[in-house]
Amino acid sequence: MLIVGLLATAVGAALGPFHPAPPQPAFESSQTPRAAERRCAECHADITDAYRSAPHARTLVRAADKAAVSQFAGRSFHRDDSGVDFHYKLRDGRLFVSSPAYARDLPIDWMFGSGTHARTPLITWTDDTGGTSAVEHGVSWYPGGKLGVTPGMEEIKDSVGIQAVGHLRPSAEAINCFGCHCTFVPTDGGRILFDQIEPGVGCARCHWNTQQHVREMDRGLPSTIERFSQLPPQEAVDRCGECHRRADEMGGPIEPEDQTIVRFASVGLVQSACFLRQSEVTRDDGQPARFDCASCHDPHRPTSRDWRTHAAVCLKCHDAAHNRAADCPAASRADNCLNCHMPKIPTNEHLHFTDHWIRVRKEP
Repeated sequence: MLIVGLLATAVGAALGPFHPAPPQPAFESSQTPRAAERRCAECHADITDAYRSAPHARTLVRAADKAAVSQFAGRSFHRDDSGVDFHYKLRDGRLFVSSPAYARDLPIDWMFGSGTHARTPLITWTDDTGGTSAVEHGVSWYPGGKLGVTPGMEEIKDSVGIQAVGHLRPSAEAINCFGCHCTFVPTDGGRILFDQIEPGVGCARCHWNTQQHVREMDRGLPSTIERFSQLPPQEAVDRCGECHRRADEMGGPIEPEDQTIVRFASVGLVQSACFLRQSEVTRDDGQPARFDCASCHDPHRPTSRDWRTHAAVCLKCHDAAHNRAADCPAASRADNCLNCHMPKIPTNEHLHFTDHWIRVRKEP
């Protein structure tokens, strides 16, 4: 059996090249991933308690989850572009999708996404090779309660067959998807062992040497837990980019006019002058400034919706009073920097993403 933590992209995105994370040390029979996280809580209860409400913790749920059932069961959706109707029903505690486009009802066992941006059903089955294949459904649930076309699937025109239901994901891609929405994905060849899967992103998914850290603490040794804040900024962003997309995985030049980049925060961020020139700014303590994803986002908590929280990060560098980066000539210091430099860009009628390529955009 192989335990993997592979990489996927943001919701509904076409998959590109991926780079597997280093293999985790084998868990002792008495030390499952969940047990390891309970050990984390013994010393870090403030973090683990807060993390339960963070989107990463619920980025994958079983379709039988009460909230997921309420979002789909008993509802229907009509795709205007392909003319296909979908109907969702609960039968014997299991969610199914039916459609005139396909000959039989399809069971939905998993919902991808925390619901912060969207939630997308995934249909899985064992293929002819014994591996786990999947269909990423072309209909998603959006905050506000509406069903709509899954991002990246606006061009589906099929009205008959499985392609009308969504995008096919062969075994490697299916494992890749689960790898970013789980702490661990046990596999046997290309088959996912769903009875042992660990849904949601837990401590060990990002802190690769969690097991070593626990052993060291048990023995009273100095801790070597890996901290993103101690990684070079580029590596720290790339770690987040394993699942949120890395700039070197875009497959070509990255252009400011490319509207798809807004969906990949880690790609946009490293194009920004704020990121590229951070070493030119000196903090009050004389050390170079540091700027990466964690400068604005605490990965253990939900993202703040108060623009002042994020603007305060801007002002750590854009502070003319301390002769640091030039002040903004177009607005007062009390204004919301994000409206101009990090606006929310619509990707469809239900969904907006914050543009992390920090700049003065040419278009409104």
